[in-house]
Amino acid sequence: MTTLRIERTPEQLAEELKGLEHVDWPAVWAGPPSPGQALDDWCALFGWQPTSAERVLSVRSSTGQSIELSPVRSGGWAPVKQLGWTSWNLWADDPSENDEVLARAAEVWAAYEEAARTVLGEPAFSGAWDAPEFPEPPHERHWLMPRDLRLEDMDPYRLAMWPEDGPEGRITVLTVNPGLAPVPGESRGVLIEVNCYPPEAP
Repeated sequence: MTTLRIERTPEQLAEELKGLEHVDWPAVWAGPPSPGQALDDWCALFGWQPTSAERVLSVRSSTGQSIELSPVRSGGWAPVKQLGWTSWNLWADDPSENDEVLARAAEVWAAYEEAARTVLGEPAFSGAWDAPEFPEPPHERHWLMPRDLRLEDMDPYRLAMWPEDGPEGRITVLTVNPGLAPVPGESRGVLIEVNCYPPEAP
C-alpha cells in the first residue's frame, strides 16, 4: 500500500493562489522582522499567522495552508529567497511501490495544474523532466536544477512555471518533486509543491 500524507485539493490550491494576488511581494522578499509583536504585525499585513519562527518562518494563511518563507542565508531572516508549500504528498510503504507513486503523481498533476491555470493563466512552460524545451538555469545558484542532475534524478518530474515581470511580481512554480533517486531498498516519497521566487534580474 501507499500512504497519502498530505492532500489539499486542486480547488484549495486555487484558493491559496488567489490569496496571494494582493500580497506586497517586495515586502515579502525584503523579509520579516525578528520574532515578537513586529513579526505578528508584519504577517497580519498578508493575512498570515506565524506558527513557527525557528530558522525558517512558517505561517498559516487565511485558507488554512501552512506556508514556509525560506531565507537567503541559513540562520538569518532576510532577505527571503522563496515562499512555498506542499499540496500533495504520497509515500511508498515498500520500495516495490516506488514506480507507483510516480505514476500516481503524474495522474493527479493535471488537476492541480489546471487549478493553477484558472488563477494564473497559461504557464510559460509546462512539461516533464525530460522535455527538450525544459527551461535551463541561467547560473549555478539558480533555483532550477542543472540539466545533468535533473535528468539523473527526474527532478522535477513535472513543472509548470508562471513568471511575472517587474519588481512587484514573482515567479510561481508548480512541481512534482520526487526528491533524490532512492537507493536500493529505500522507499520514495513524491510531493506536489508550489514555490514562489523573486523576479529575476534582467
